[in-house]
Amino acid sequence: MKISFVILNYNREKELLITVGKTMELMAGKSDYEIIVVDNASSDNSIISLSSAYPEVRILARSKNNGIAGWNDGFELAKGEYLVVLDDDSNIVSGLDEAIAVLDADPKIGILALNVTGGAFPTDYLVHMEDNIDFIGCGAIIRKTLFEKIGGFAEWLFIYTHEWEYAIRCLDAGFSIRYFAHCYVDHRTSVINRSSRRLKVFSIRNEMAIVYKFFDKKDRSKYVTRVYLNNLKSIRRLGPAALPWFYQALVEFMKLRKELVHTPVSREVQDFYSKSCWSTRRFLKII
Repeated sequence: MKISFVILNYNREKELLITVGKTMELMAGKSDYEIIVVDNASSDNSIISLSSAYPEVRILARSKNNGIAGWNDGFELAKGEYLVVLDDDSNIVSGLDEAIAVLDADPKIGILALNVTGGAFPTDYLVHMEDNIDFIGCGAIIRKTLFEKIGGFAEWLFIYTHEWEYAIRCLDAGFSIRYFAHCYVDHRTSVINRSSRRLKVFSIRNEMAIVYKFFDKKDRSKYVTRVYLNNLKSIRRLGPAALPWFYQALVEFMKLRKELVHTPVSREVQDFYSKSCWSTRRFLKII
């Protein structure tokens, strides 16, 4: 099988049905694919509605919500050579055949970042076919052999910035990450289960934790500090009411770091990450 669409859902019944419907339309007339939906212990009628409307879709119903690691259940089950990663409120609009052709032509590409439009994290700032550290989990293609080599998304992150953690392991395993601008993903960005506070707290905590876990001990304090200070710049946009979020993020990081096993990646990958990731760059030419 060529393609496995793996969709993670949590309490977004209507959005999930839209995503699956649009994916079926995209693949009309083709047979070498499957759609897998991992339901992360939803309390709505997502599973009932999906199985009724699309009985051909493979459904994995989790009894406990484990965040972004829920995708891993689908990755494990997938029969496809390529894993198309989608959120319950995102779908590929066009360009999938061309994206698959790029992957077929270069087996060293482990992750192909797609052109995500809409939402808080569009990818239009990336350069077509350039090596990078960025991909967005609501619209990317992962080579199944990469998953078999390095495993799935890190459960300890729970939500947000799991792409950077996965990217650093992907690069350390000898694969590359490329951005393909001609495959478009519509991220409809449901407001259900989203808040600015949660986004900021988890993102800052996780960005610091990634550096703490994967960078050399002699450098990681510097980069952890950069991550925190660079994120503080957003106070100007968010306003002083958001200051407690940054304190909470720091507290949560201090707790999380006690649980992390230090597994530094190669110096080459550390250097590439620190130059590519905006939050690890120098802060105001000071640190």
